[in-house]
Amino acid sequence: MTRTGQPRSVPRRRNLDLGLLALAILVLASTVARFLLSRGVENPWIAPDEHLYGLLGRSLVAGDGLRVLGETVPYYSLLYPLLVGGPLAVGGLTWGITVVQGIQALLMSAAAIPVYLWTKPLAGARYGLVAAGLTVLVPGLAYSGLLMSEALYYPVATLAVWSMAASLESPTFVRQALFLGALALALATRLQAIGLVAAFVVALGLLSLAERSTTPIRRVLPTLLVVGLASAAWAAVRIATGGLGELVGAYAPLIEAHAYAPGRLAESISWHSGLVVVLTVGIPLVAAGIFVIDTMRGRERDPGVRALVVTAVAYAGVTVLEVGAFASRFVEDVTERQLLSVVPPLFAVFAVWLHRGAPRPQPATAVVAWVVAAAALLVPVGRLAVPAAAPNSPSTIGLERLSRVVSETWVEITHTGAAALVLLIAVFVPRRLVPATAVVVAGVLVAGTVLASGELRTLSRQTDSLEFAGESRDWIDRTGVGSVALVQTGDRPWTTAWFQTFWNDSIDAVTSFAEAEVPGAMPQSVVGPAPDGRLVEPSGEAFDPPYAVAPSTVSIAGEPLASLAPTDRPGLTLWRVDPPLRVRQWVRSLKPNGDLVSDVARIDVFDCSAGRLELTVLGKQGLPFRIRVNGALAAERSVPSGEVWRPVVPAPAAAREPATCVYELESDGLVGVTRAEFVRDG
Repeated sequence: MTRTGQPRSVPRRRNLDLGLLALAILVLASTVARFLLSRGVENPWIAPDEHLYGLLGRSLVAGDGLRVLGETVPYYSLLYPLLVGGPLAVGGLTWGITVVQGIQALLMSAAAIPVYLWTKPLAGARYGLVAAGLTVLVPGLAYSGLLMSEALYYPVATLAVWSMAASLESPTFVRQALFLGALALALATRLQAIGLVAAFVVALGLLSLAERSTTPIRRVLPTLLVVGLASAAWAAVRIATGGLGELVGAYAPLIEAHAYAPGRLAESISWHSGLVVVLTVGIPLVAAGIFVIDTMRGRERDPGVRALVVTAVAYAGVTVLEVGAFASRFVEDVTERQLLSVVPPLFAVFAVWLHRGAPRPQPATAVVAWVVAAAALLVPVGRLAVPAAAPNSPSTIGLERLSRVVSETWVEITHTGAAALVLLIAVFVPRRLVPATAVVVAGVLVAGTVLASGELRTLSRQTDSLEFAGESRDWIDRTGVGSVALVQTGDRPWTTAWFQTFWNDSIDAVTSFAEAEVPGAMPQSVVGPAPDGRLVEPSGEAFDPPYAVAPSTVSIAGEPLASLAPTDRPGLTLWRVDPPLRVRQWVRSLKPNGDLVSDVARIDVFDCSAGRLELTVLGKQGLPFRIRVNGALAAERSVPSGEVWRPVVPAPAAAREPATCVYELESDGLVGVTRAEFVRDG
């Protein structure tokens, strides 16, 4: 008190200003660091997600709605395509991607703001900054360099969970309205936010149990009423416009309950529970478990902490169930992308635990530590330490890197030892060293961030090199042609359709051979070559674009205009089509360099009534090499190493009408086929 009896308010304002200043510096530093770590990621490479969001964004900005190649696609997101669409539509794609990376670095770093404002009243400014700092160190913030909705959903979901806790702590009409607004924002960002409704119900139930009263439920009746009415209205509109399958837009397959295998579902949920341990480095989960026990036993007196604990735990639990169910059908290993937003609330709980001196009552602490350890060890290391997991789970890249230099047994030992060490630190660290646990968590997150950012840059560059062979990504647009159809034969990965369509606006149609359909929301027609080589759509109409892009394994009647060289996959060729579009020949199972290794290559020649197949065969091992036509042996020879054989095989005499001739090249060892061309008479 001052001499006049007034409270000393100046130091308090100074502390508040210093806290906010430190928060601003933290967000700015994180933004700059994340943007710099994104440099080198110039080509969207996680197909189809990145390409789909980019295409949808450009369509929205152009005023065409959620469309790809002129056709409406199921709802994935509204706000995220809008976020990326503007920069991508102005100034070129390369420049636009750079701008998006800067915006996303700021957005993901801004998740620290609600975490700080949430934690500060409960643990003070210092520990509020600890929680905020850990929030921006998560390796998953590497998604700020990619065209992925995680970049927007991370801060939006964090805001929604904070507003949920605030409405449970003190459910004024303003706070409930803010929660409903944040919920709507999250749903417009990603339909995964449906889980926020379930999390709110679970958190409300836990709070009522903790307080031994139904008062929490009665106080949020307006929110429950609005959510119930909005859900009913949404369901009615969606079902009326498109049936039950339209209820959740592009995620309609998720509501097919019969498609879930109980064993696989339980396994996936347990794996993703363990993945949360990896994401948080375990110690914050020990803190959360201790608080849950105290809260449910009625020992937690602070209403703000009670709301924080039940909200963080309910949201984490519901999200693990939601993501585990999704992954049990659509992901081979584990996926942290959809789990990222559970981490900030758990860091807030961790900060409150540190502020209180890390209470570790027994036997509760031991039980919690064993549960966390079991969750971590239930995830098979073989599901974490795999290259395929990197796009979905950047936090596991460290284990995958380790698996490159040591055996799987040593990876398992390292994983188990690290989990045990971290949990031992959480349980037994002396009270005076408790703040060091935050340093341990931060250190692991920083190491994971460096590895994740480097690996994503490497994967982006490798994918770019494989797809475009060092040429300009807009190589089709550069020719100046328009109305190009991309022909997907299955000789190149299905991702080709997404890469080429994203970078080349001149592609306005995709057609796929049977069994070579492009996954995702790619509009396409499925065609099969007729005997004369014409591509016939299911309606019976001929597919007749003026220009076509096809793998170099396919020859089309017309004039080649431009091409991409082969890498470890066939190249691509842009053709000016002699109408109607006709495939002349299709070569399969030869390596891009022409090698054939103890296998059978197939050459389908369409409309083969008059002509001959001319081959140039380079001997490499001197083993027998055979040529068959429609199953009949036409020629055979052992070509000595270094020698060249140029056989000529006429079309079968029976091939008088438009027909398909099937040539098979069979080798008992390594041989090179440097030319395989059907030359037509006349």
